[in-house]
Amino acid sequence: MKVQNVQLHNQRVSPSFNGRIIDAHTHVGTFTDGLFGTCDRFEIRHFKDILSHPISGGEDTVEKIIVSNLDCIDNTIPALREKARQKGLQPKYLNELDGNREMLKISEQFPILKPLAVCQPNETQNANQIRQVIREGKFYGLKFHPLHMKLAASSPKYDDYMRVAEENNFPCLFHTDAVRCPYSSPEQVYELAKRHPKVPVILAHMGAGEESHSRALKVMLESIEKGDALIYADISWVDDGKPEKKVILDTLEKLQHTSKGDMTGRLLFGTDAPLGKFGADGMKDPNYYASNIEQIKKAIRCRFKNAETLINKLFYENAQELFFTKNWARKPKGGGITGAIKKFAASKAGALIIGGALALGTGINAGVQALKANPELVTQQSLKIMA
Repeated sequence: MKVQNVQLHNQRVSPSFNGRIIDAHTHVGTFTDGLFGTCDRFEIRHFKDILSHPISGGEDTVEKIIVSNLDCIDNTIPALREKARQKGLQPKYLNELDGNREMLKISEQFPILKPLAVCQPNETQNANQIRQVIREGKFYGLKFHPLHMKLAASSPKYDDYMRVAEENNFPCLFHTDAVRCPYSSPEQVYELAKRHPKVPVILAHMGAGEESHSRALKVMLESIEKGDALIYADISWVDDGKPEKKVILDTLEKLQHTSKGDMTGRLLFGTDAPLGKFGADGMKDPNYYASNIEQIKKAIRCRFKNAETLINKLFYENAQELFFTKNWARKPKGGGITGAIKKFAASKAGALIIGGALALGTGINAGVQALKANPELVTQQSLKIMA
């Protein structure tokens, strides 16, 4: 099967939308938890099928896909075991090492896929297995699913994983669902993020559901106002089936006019594909992926004067910066001239130079005080020297 519109090379980001897309939330693996009636195994072929349908008449290109392995998430419910058996599926629950190694092998076969390492703090005492597996291949961040782990996102058991994220400049993607789930509300994720303010944390699905969306946005705006956490969100399933895309537009509007300036860089395009309409048996709509993108672009263009810039940021630039360019991780700790002076003073050469200058200054000052006390010591020769 020929895959259309797939490019694997980097190009300079333009302020206007140039058709490049990064999908910041997708999956491979088996999913049998009943969501959307899903009981399927998702593989590379699902992505190839999605990408075989032209987007915007062939003008848009999905360049990178952020992906994680569902087989690292205990998502099988007893009610679907028989259905899975009838479909020839063998649900499995892999540990952090085996599941993420499997993800690496899959991404090597289809390099457009950029893997996140799925974490299981409910099963471990620390994050050492993740430390090991990220040394074995290229990962671009960490993924957590508090709902299926039945572990509140604010739990201290996540802390060592967040330290791994900080050590490796990894963003962390958290499943969020404020209404139906006691483990993964935006507020719980925010509580954890505040303990690790240097780690970018993404609220998947922007909280999932109308009430949850507003709570997720409130958390984002509060974190921006207080500067106490790096909170992002993806729009997977936000405004699903609603061409007007009101939640997405309102979110962009509020992020564009925060007290800290334009913060629309905190919102990411994502789909959760191939789940649901994106590829699940019995629900799949072959045109849904493309039509969803086209509807979002159209809605933004109808509302914003700077639409092309916002579209480029939402679909490409924000994810490119967060997962790949990572300028957010390269900001100097000291900051500006003050930071440079502190860094110089802390160096060996700086200490010697500054120490010498202080000593010289002390000596000159002592000499001046002596001359003031004994003006007869001043001779013509000493005046020439001082001049």
